[in-house]
Amino acid sequence: MMRRRLAAASVALVALLLAGCASIPTSGPVQAGDPQSADAANDVDILVPGPADGATQSEILEGFITAALSPRNNYQVAREFLTAEFADEWQADAGATIDVLADRELVAVNETTMRVDATPAAALLENGQYEEPDVRTPIPLDYRFEQVDGEWRISSAPTGILIDRIGFTQVFREYPLYFLDPTFEYFVPDVRWFSGPESAQTSIVQAILAGPAEWLAPGVVSAFPEGVELDPAAVPVSGGVASVSLVGAAFEDLSTVQRMQAQLDASLVGVRNIDSVALTLNGVDPAAPPLTPEPVRNPRVDPRSVVYDGETFGYLATSGEGIDPIAGISDTVATLAPTGASLGLDAEAVAVRNENGVWVVRSDEEAVLLDPRDGLVTPAIDGQGVVWSVPANLPDQLAWFAPDGDTAQVPVPWSGSTIAAIEVSRDSTRMAALLSDGGRTHFVVASIERGADGRPVGLGPTVLDLADVPGTALDVAWLDSRSVASITGIDGGATRIVTQELGGFARDRDGPASGVLIDGGNNDLRVLTAAGDLDVASGVGWQVRAGGIRFIASQQPG
Repeated sequence: MMRRRLAAASVALVALLLAGCASIPTSGPVQAGDPQSADAANDVDILVPGPADGATQSEILEGFITAALSPRNNYQVAREFLTAEFADEWQADAGATIDVLADRELVAVNETTMRVDATPAAALLENGQYEEPDVRTPIPLDYRFEQVDGEWRISSAPTGILIDRIGFTQVFREYPLYFLDPTFEYFVPDVRWFSGPESAQTSIVQAILAGPAEWLAPGVVSAFPEGVELDPAAVPVSGGVASVSLVGAAFEDLSTVQRMQAQLDASLVGVRNIDSVALTLNGVDPAAPPLTPEPVRNPRVDPRSVVYDGETFGYLATSGEGIDPIAGISDTVATLAPTGASLGLDAEAVAVRNENGVWVVRSDEEAVLLDPRDGLVTPAIDGQGVVWSVPANLPDQLAWFAPDGDTAQVPVPWSGSTIAAIEVSRDSTRMAALLSDGGRTHFVVASIERGADGRPVGLGPTVLDLADVPGTALDVAWLDSRSVASITGIDGGATRIVTQELGGFARDRDGPASGVLIDGGNNDLRVLTAAGDLDVASGVGWQVRAGGIRFIASQQPG
């Protein structure tokens, strides 16, 4: 049996840019940095050669994998490495295995079969959803060969493509699809990745019609009725206008039509120079007025940190000196001797933890004890004023408490021996959690399912697994509508911060020494240290903004 490393660059590639030529790296370590945006002006077209005469099985396999870097004309060049029959069957768009190129190995199994052992860095599902793997053990991918007119060709291969992460960022682009929260007040992003920039707008519309990702679906709604289809099955763009023709349902409700248009506008405008979307329904222009008010795409919080210094709870002055109390709230919070808190929508309520449990303080009202259980994490509060609470050592015992006193414990989709932190997104559709399970710390997001009255029914049954995090779980925070961050402690008092785009990449950086809590602000990382210093990210380092702080609180918009 032959075993060897698969060549990092088996053929020469040429990337042609609008302004000239540039090479694309197809090997080497993953580099930190943002993937190219969906509306990048210089979309890359990778030119790859077809099979050479007399090529060996291994050369055909390497050439086929490399040719999949070019999605042009439905992977036309890659199909040249296949038998004619299999070329018609191969489903290139059925997803992707994104692997670690340096660890990729090729094995000759027998005279007509070769295997690639690929160590997964991520997976791309058929719907364009990017997922972190549960485990990172090698995946065996078998390729079978036949001779056609004396030349080796592949007669069987896994569906989808095999691509390394650097190649992935060159071939695929990320596109946020937008769905709606149940109140129709917010757009909720669902990031997908598609290849073939010339057909991105069609992929986006088809994905919207198919509905949100499985993990997100329980917490959001779509304006598009079931059974609606894109006909013709393409979205042409002319003069900056994308034409979307839908059929298959009666479109008689004005508000539904307005929300459909709003979803399409939010998801398509800005993609491939699209300035507007022309919608036709069963061949008719609905001529619906724009939806007003338009749902908020990325709700923001007060830019000031919410802190407690042992005496005053409120907004930290922008100078870092002094705390501005919150009228009707701060004095009552201070009397509880709090150890943690989360500020609600418009600063009208705050969920507070102290030695006796979790309380709620509503503006100009007395504090109410909600959860007297021992060992609670800092509670979360959502935009409906619902307080969420869970014991650190019992992560499956999550409970919610509504403003009218109603309460329930709900099943959770995560597992772990302990839970360090929870926080609700600013559109109140998702919950992030940081858990530990033995020596593993993991980071998940689940959707929040609500009934018609807005009360939580529970969390969705499926979580979005984010990057595994090294060290001891400490805290989690939302940065914006698409990104979350965690902080973990590692040896010697050092900390590590991981920022994760939901449906995208994770990036990590060193945090300040002895960090204990993290706050996202408006994509503005802040870390509180054990010494009471509030540090803010400054370039590659950290700068002290204030001292003498006991804790920093998360916020809902306001």
